[in-house]
Amino acid sequence: QSSLRGWLKESPVCRLVPLPLCLCCSMAEGASANRGGMTEVMYNWRVAALYNALKQMGKETGDLTVEDLASLGHLDQYHYLGVEANDHVIDILGLDSSVNVVDIGSGIGGPARYISAKSGCTITGVELQEDLNQAATELTKRVPGLSERINFVTGDFATLVNEGKIPANTFDHFLSLLVFLHIPDRAGLLKACYTALKPGATFIIEDFMAKPNTTLTDHEQDRLRNVVSAPTVTTGEDYVAALQAAGFVDLEVVDLSSVWQPWTKARHELYVESKEETVKMHGEEIFNNRVKFYKVIDDLFAGNLGGCRITGRKPSALEAKLIAGRQKNFGGGGVVNVVEGKQRKRVGEAEVA
Repeated sequence: QSSLRGWLKESPVCRLVPLPLCLCCSMAEGASANRGGMTEVMYNWRVAALYNALKQMGKETGDLTVEDLASLGHLDQYHYLGVEANDHVIDILGLDSSVNVVDIGSGIGGPARYISAKSGCTITGVELQEDLNQAATELTKRVPGLSERINFVTGDFATLVNEGKIPANTFDHFLSLLVFLHIPDRAGLLKACYTALKPGATFIIEDFMAKPNTTLTDHEQDRLRNVVSAPTVTTGEDYVAALQAAGFVDLEVVDLSSVWQPWTKARHELYVESKEETVKMHGEEIFNNRVKFYKVIDDLFAGNLGGCRITGRKPSALEAKLIAGRQKNFGGGGVVNVVEGKQRKRVGEAEVA
């Protein structure tokens, strides 16, 4: 525990820097009015906090680097483990300059900037909240050469796909980090993801789930719905079933619970320790609200809430035909020729079995 706390304070990968500014009220936790939970005011403050941090760094205007923004921790990266999780995305999906990626729930654009800068890939970020998207676009333009590879779109991803504003078979990969828990219609969202991907494309999702072999209590479900705005937290098995129903194959679920539990606990404790500086800079009301929120998350992970990384792919065109073929019923009746002048009835698979 102590070593993790030190890592959170000091690591350039995911530190809460500066501590009084990092309230972490991300899309993944405590969402905006469109997602339920935290208010637009909290989100607007979050964007303002990032610009305030840049001002303190002497970078209120002018060019920025991805490192400048990533150094602000969760003001730039709205998910657990910060840019370390982005590195996992790059390595697992094998991203490079040849591919086109969509980031679903792109927040203020931190993952898109970091991943594109490091891998060279082209990224479209889709974010429901307009003010986050505006900030994402403005910040990305300030990083020389990066806006040529990154585009941000405001709207609901499933609606954009269903209305044809995001064409079918567009992307080589999709990623989504701590977002899908907020979407009530998981089936509709996953179907849109399937439609937007090219045949053979792959994906990575990081999300909440119930810890293996546990069941979320009524109290935990209430906290998730009414505090975290997370109406769609299920078991890993149910998650896989939903992905399979959407058409995805080759699915793997990695349990991240043992990583996220101490991480969220350390974050809560570090924020409590930052009270004096935080209250001085942002006021006691913001500090108290965030402490309450972080304690809820800490308590949930100490209980039955866990996390997962899910990867998989959309079948290639030929593979999709094979999958469909395997599901056909061959007992359709009729006859076939056996030898000259002799016939027999078609044999269904049930008869062969």
